[in-house]
Amino acid sequence: MPDRTRRGLLCSLGSAAAVALAGCTSDDGADRDRSEPEGSEVPDRSERWVTATRTSATTLIPHRAVDEASADRLELVMDGAYAITADRELFPLWLDVESIDASTYEATLRDGLRWSDPYGRMTADDWVYYIRRIHQGRENWAGSRLAAAWAGVEVERTGELSFRITLPDPNAQFPYEPALRESWCLPRGLLEPYARERDREGLENDSDLTRLAYTGNLGPYTAERWDRGERFVAARNDGYYMRNVADLSPVWSEAPYFETYEYHVLASEQDRLQALRTASVTTTAVPPARIDQFRGNGSVSLYAVPQPTLTVLAYNQRANGWEPFRRAEVRRACSMAIDKQGVVEDVYDGFAEPVHTFQPPWSVWDGADLTAFGRQAAEEGEDAPTLLADALGDGYGYDGGRLLDGEGEPVTWTVVYVGEPGRTTALASFVVRELERLGVAIEPERVGYERLLTEYLATEWQGTDDPPWEAGEYNAGPRERSPSATDWDLLCGVELNAYPLAPTSTDRFWLERGNMNFSGYVPDAELTALYAEARAATNGPERNERLDAVFGALNEEQPANFLVARRTPVGYRRGIVGPRETSNHGWDRQTWYAE
Repeated sequence: MPDRTRRGLLCSLGSAAAVALAGCTSDDGADRDRSEPEGSEVPDRSERWVTATRTSATTLIPHRAVDEASADRLELVMDGAYAITADRELFPLWLDVESIDASTYEATLRDGLRWSDPYGRMTADDWVYYIRRIHQGRENWAGSRLAAAWAGVEVERTGELSFRITLPDPNAQFPYEPALRESWCLPRGLLEPYARERDREGLENDSDLTRLAYTGNLGPYTAERWDRGERFVAARNDGYYMRNVADLSPVWSEAPYFETYEYHVLASEQDRLQALRTASVTTTAVPPARIDQFRGNGSVSLYAVPQPTLTVLAYNQRANGWEPFRRAEVRRACSMAIDKQGVVEDVYDGFAEPVHTFQPPWSVWDGADLTAFGRQAAEEGEDAPTLLADALGDGYGYDGGRLLDGEGEPVTWTVVYVGEPGRTTALASFVVRELERLGVAIEPERVGYERLLTEYLATEWQGTDDPPWEAGEYNAGPRERSPSATDWDLLCGVELNAYPLAPTSTDRFWLERGNMNFSGYVPDAELTALYAEARAATNGPERNERLDAVFGALNEEQPANFLVARRTPVGYRRGIVGPRETSNHGWDRQTWYAE
C-alpha cells in the first residue's frame, strides 16, 4: 500500500515497480493538523475506502508475510504489538514494552484483547507459545521470517498479561527492531494441533488461519473476502478494542471511519490513475511521469512520502551468478558504472537522493565519510570499464569495446527486473543502458513480483547431506550449494528495507547467515562483531560510532549497488484527513477519515 503504516518498516522486500516512484505535494496543506475534526468530537463515518494497487498479497499467514502487500492486508485486521509515531516514539497497541536493562524487556498486554470464538482472550501464554513454537520452532518448521531475530532469546510468562524477554546479548534498540515490533501473534488453541507434529502444511491450510477467522477485536477491520490477485475486502470491526482505551484522543473512540476497506489490484498503471482521477478509488501511487496530470487537480491531494526502503542493484554472488561478483573490487567497479544523479533526474524526476551505503538520509544514524559511487563520482582516468578490467585481472580483457572472459567469450549478464506486462520500467531501461557501457552483453528479463520471490530470491540447499547452517528460505545455506531456482546475475529495482529507526536490523541482509541474504554476500569485514557492538551501545554518539564502522564497510565492499532513497507520491481523493509527508506516514491510519 502506498501509505506507510507502523509496519512500513516491516517488509524486507518491496519492488520499485510494485510501489510508487517519485513525487511532489499539493499546496493544500500536506502537513495540516488533523488531531481533531472541526465542529464535532469525532468524525462521521464514510461508506468505503479503496486502495488501487499493482501488487496482490502473497500470503495471509502472519509469520510468512515477507512482502509489503501481504503485511498491508494483515494489519487491517490485526494491529500488532505497537506503532512508532511520526515523532519516533513507541505507541502501544496490543502491548507496551518496558526496558529493564539493555538485555531484558517486559511486555504487558492490554486487558480486553480477544480472539474470535472459540479461542478466548489474548494472553501472555499465547505470545510465549507463539514465539517458542513458531519463531523458535525446531528447524524453523513453520517457515517464520523472524526466526533469526528470535534465535537465542528467552521468553517467559510473568503474569496472565505479561511476559519477559531476555536477549542473549545487550540490545538497546530492541523495541525498534523487527522481532517484537513486527510480530503478530496467533491463538495457542489454533496452533497446538499443528505445532505438536510440526505440521506446516496442515497449519497453512487451516481454515481459520487462511480466512483470518481468528482475529476477534484485534484490528480496526474484519476480513470478509480475498479474491487472490484481484481484491481484498475488510469490514469495520464494531468491537475494535482501541475504542475503549482511556486517555487517547477522542478521534480513537469511533475508529475506524470507513464501513469497508478494500484493496483492488489493477495491473494497468493507466487504470489505477484513471480510477483516482474519477474518484472511484480513494488512493493510489502516482508515478513521476504522471505527476503533472494531477497538479492543480481539485479532486486529488498529493503527498511525497519518504520511504524506509532503498532501491538497489543486487549482485548475485551465489553459485548461479557471475562468479567475479564475489570479489569486492569487482563490485566496486560495477557500482561506478551507474550514473546515480541520472537515476534521480531521469527516473525519479528529482524526488530521490543518491545513496552510497545502506541507509537513507533521514536515518537515525548520523552518517560518516563515504566513498561516492557512480559514473559522476569516478575520477578522471578511472572510468568503470578501466576499473573493471583492473579488478578482473588476467583472463579477462576488452576487444573492440567488448568484455571477454578467459576463454575469449563475450561476458553476458542476465538482469532481472519487475515490470508491468508489455512495458519496461524506466529504471530497468536506464540501468541496462548504463551497464552496456561496461562492454557486457545484457539480457534483460522481466518477471512478476511473486515469481521474483519464489524463483529468484528464494534459495534451496542442493546436496544429499544436511547444510552446515541455514537461515530460512531466502538463505538456505552456504552460497556455493544453495542457489535460487532460476539463474540471474543482477537484480534491478528491488527495494530493501533499510530500517532507518533501527539500523542494526540491516544485518539480516549483510551477514553471511542473515535470513534475507538472498544474494549470497560474504563480507570481508567483521560485520558480525560490528553489528553486535552497535546493538550493545546505550547512547546515541556511541551507537553512531559503531554504525559508522558498519555502514563504512558496506560502502567499501558494495554488496549491492546502493542507488537511491526515494519519496513516493501518493494521491488521495480530496478531503481525506490524516496523511502527512513524514517517514512514518500512516502509523495511525485507523483514525483517518473523509471530511
